[in-house]
Amino acid sequence: MVIHMSQKYDCRAKKGNKVRKLKTQHGFTLVEMMVAMTIGLILLLVIGTIFASSRQVFREQEDNARLQESGRYALEIIGRNVKQAGHVEVPFTGFKVAFTGTAISGTNGGPDVADTITLQYEGALNDNDCEGTGVSVAGRIIQNHFNIDAANAELQCASQISDAPTAPGVPPTGQVLLSNVEDLQILYGIDTDADQSVDQYVELPADWDQVVTARVCVLVRSDKTNIVPDGNYLNCSGATVAVPADKRLRRTFTATFNLRNRINGTP
Repeated sequence: MVIHMSQKYDCRAKKGNKVRKLKTQHGFTLVEMMVAMTIGLILLLVIGTIFASSRQVFREQEDNARLQESGRYALEIIGRNVKQAGHVEVPFTGFKVAFTGTAISGTNGGPDVADTITLQYEGALNDNDCEGTGVSVAGRIIQNHFNIDAANAELQCASQISDAPTAPGVPPTGQVLLSNVEDLQILYGIDTDADQSVDQYVELPADWDQVVTARVCVLVRSDKTNIVPDGNYLNCSGATVAVPADKRLRRTFTATFNLRNRINGTP
């Protein structure tokens, strides 16, 4: 018997007068599969890009919030000492007319070098210096010296409590108050005509007794690296500076504080 290869088989089944066709299933062709895979990869790429972008924005917002907190803390602690500078603790007996120490002094670091500031005032009972040491006898002199450890980017404070005013010193190290602080710049408002208002701001006054305000600026950076792309930021001098290779987020915080004990009626 000869079977022809071209013979077609009828795949229909007869049942009574009805003819039923058998259903067959068809898979994807190679082209359809390639198109589906391409669409899937594009979707994954879009989702990955959105996720990475959202994560970067979140990191920037998180670090920016921490910078705000650090900047406020630095200004708060320095500003509080500036406001107390020259305070006289009036005793129960006797009378004091003026602070006999050096209420405010400091050093000018120059370009790209942090300044220092030293504040002195008479402490009340249980007042603390910047290192946490308490005053056991009212009227003892508290001296707090603020500076920047440039190598470690830290705001430090070295303190001293003494019975009588001493010449302001410049301690080499102190207690770390805040990390990731790169710069501290201070301008002093001086009153040259004794009307208790600022006539001009200078980097280093010739007469510290003329200082009635201090304008404090701190430059704070983020703890994490690779936060911002290449670009610029403003330093405490208002100059535009290129973002360093670490790509940390950097911001300056500035506030002006009155020496309340030299200005009558200041809140």
